[in-house]
Amino acid sequence: MKQDFASTVYNARVGHEKFHDLNELRAFTERLIQLWDRDHDRPFKMKSEYAVGSGPLIWSFTQHVVELTRTILDLSRQNRMIIAVPLIRLSVENTMTSVWAYLVPDSAKAVVFEGLRNKKNTIAGIIKQNAEGFDAESLGKAQAELSEFEEYRLPAAQNFQQLCDQILGGTGIKLSWRVMSSYSHAQMPMADFYLNEVPKTDDMPLGIEFNPDATLKSHEAWLGTSICMLITSMKVCDSINQEGRHKTQLGRAAKMMGISLDLKLANEQK
Repeated sequence: MKQDFASTVYNARVGHEKFHDLNELRAFTERLIQLWDRDHDRPFKMKSEYAVGSGPLIWSFTQHVVELTRTILDLSRQNRMIIAVPLIRLSVENTMTSVWAYLVPDSAKAVVFEGLRNKKNTIAGIIKQNAEGFDAESLGKAQAELSEFEEYRLPAAQNFQQLCDQILGGTGIKLSWRVMSSYSHAQMPMADFYLNEVPKTDDMPLGIEFNPDATLKSHEAWLGTSICMLITSMKVCDSINQEGRHKTQLGRAAKMMGISLDLKLANEQK
């Protein structure tokens, strides 16, 4: 039975029957990337509501997910998935933001507002450090730009977790994103990854030894999560294209991964 969008966080045991090994899974992913690359020389005609709204953002975020996936594949081949987890996390952020921008076509101005807000705060911080290149005039200009978009402020554009909650099935993805965060920052899970518990001795009074050759468990599941993000991103981008060239191919890919591409806002479901 097809799972809902929350199951975009790949379950290796479910998907394993479709792929005999990691090489098959990687080859499947390469074909998806090639599908995207083949369109580079063809005009992209956006549907009108997206051409004047969030369309350019969606295309850019999708392109970034494709580039992230290329690198994740390389790291997978090297069995260095712990290095890939922050990239998968970033892929989730770009994909979910694209989904939100697709479901809320006029959200582009809220994203612009957040960009300008961050710019103003950065300039203010630089000025406090007495660094050259910015002054009160620079800050004033940044504030003026920000004020023009103040009315378009949306909490979802500022807080990724709130953004996920607005998407049907997004809460599950938000929880997995939190797990990825623990492998993306200098926190205890990251330290534990490179340490092994051993019997205490005079040489090892803490009962801990270093493990520079540690490998991440559930390699297939982490790679699968990345692939599901790629499929979803490409689906969103294809949906704002007037020609919608890849509906069939992406539908088949989603079926292979056991996910649904029926994207809705959470408040659309009774």
